[in-house]
Amino acid sequence: MTAPAGLILDYGNVLSRRQDETWLEPAATRVGTTEHALRDAYWQHRHGYDAGLPVHEYWHRVLAAAGADRARAADPVDLAWLIDQDVSSWLHYDEDVWALAADFHARGGRTAFLSNSGPEVMARLRADRRIESIFDAVVISCEVGLSKPDPRIYLYCLDRLGIEAPQVLFVDDRADNIEGAARIGLRTLLFKGPDALARLRALLV
Repeated sequence: MTAPAGLILDYGNVLSRRQDETWLEPAATRVGTTEHALRDAYWQHRHGYDAGLPVHEYWHRVLAAAGADRARAADPVDLAWLIDQDVSSWLHYDEDVWALAADFHARGGRTAFLSNSGPEVMARLRADRRIESIFDAVVISCEVGLSKPDPRIYLYCLDRLGIEAPQVLFVDDRADNIEGAARIGLRTLLFKGPDALARLRALLV
């Protein structure tokens, strides 16, 4: 198979390393619940946040679902701390994947950044990195009102790239997102396992 003309990369666990969850235990203690309950509630409401739910409303829902202490859940200082800890946990970059994307782009490939994410993480990322210098299209769920694996977000991204689906490789760490991309004709790579980067490199040459 010929090398793809376009490359679409997920952010979490592809361009970034796995989320650092060490903050969840002190967070649970701080708001008066258990780590297990907080983690479950965090993911229960994450899709809504990635789709545009305001961050304070997201955290109010998380803390209510986790059975947190009502006073601590309403404390603006605690909420600000939770938001900061959450954002920071997603900002551990995989420099090898960034370099690969930059090289593909420099060789004339069309590149896209496609992430289910909220505005707080993306604001910090944009402060750290000039992502538009590497990616021809930047598509973020909270900004477009769509999220993976909805086929419309892949089609929107392809329209921004100006390339047909069979010519584009989509890379993500979630099987449901990969399946959604494959259904509209994208080439796909599930980015998991110690050889994930090597497999990606092999597909780009």
